[in-house]
Amino acid sequence: MFTGIIEEKGTVISNTKYGEANRLTISSGLKQLEVGESIAVNGVCLTFLPSADSNLNFDVSPETLNKTTLGNLKIGDEVNLERAMLASTRFGGHYVSGHVDAVAHIHALKHMDEFVEVELSGFDANAMLYLVPKGSITVEGVSLTINSVANQSIKLMLIPHTLLNTTLGVLKQGKRVNIEFDYLARIVAHQLQIAGKLNNHNPL
Repeated sequence: MFTGIIEEKGTVISNTKYGEANRLTISSGLKQLEVGESIAVNGVCLTFLPSADSNLNFDVSPETLNKTTLGNLKIGDEVNLERAMLASTRFGGHYVSGHVDAVAHIHALKHMDEFVEVELSGFDANAMLYLVPKGSITVEGVSLTINSVANQSIKLMLIPHTLLNTTLGVLKQGKRVNIEFDYLARIVAHQLQIAGKLNNHNPL
């Protein structure tokens, strides 16, 4: 489990395809890592592999390559990194599982002094169940608040701290980004769907 509060940015050293999977190597300042622990890379939960140096090595499965943007990472690209949360850690973001639900794209960017308003599009009709105004969403591993929802798109506001300390500061129109819907919103929507089906099968 993660919080969506990015610890630091890493840099891609290599993203090599072998068979149907990829081996992703990232340069990072994260210390005292344990082999097998979970690290979110641009919002995707990956398993830290043994390494002979200080770099981070991960295997990226065919399923992950198909469902996220990690396969498109190139040498020199920066990525958002977060280690799995501890029970003793202050919980500053929201519940993030590291399991990407969708890939959206940057429809528009609007600079407002030191802030940036981002419009994300490309959500399907089913995704609208989980997109709640003033609710939480994870974009590239970053915990954000949805400002508004309309026409299968959402608007977010990026503050200066987020722009400086995450890769969201270099977003460009058309870029594809990893999205994870709010964990609690998914549970509520799922339960309501089940309840609706049960009521349809058992009318009063």
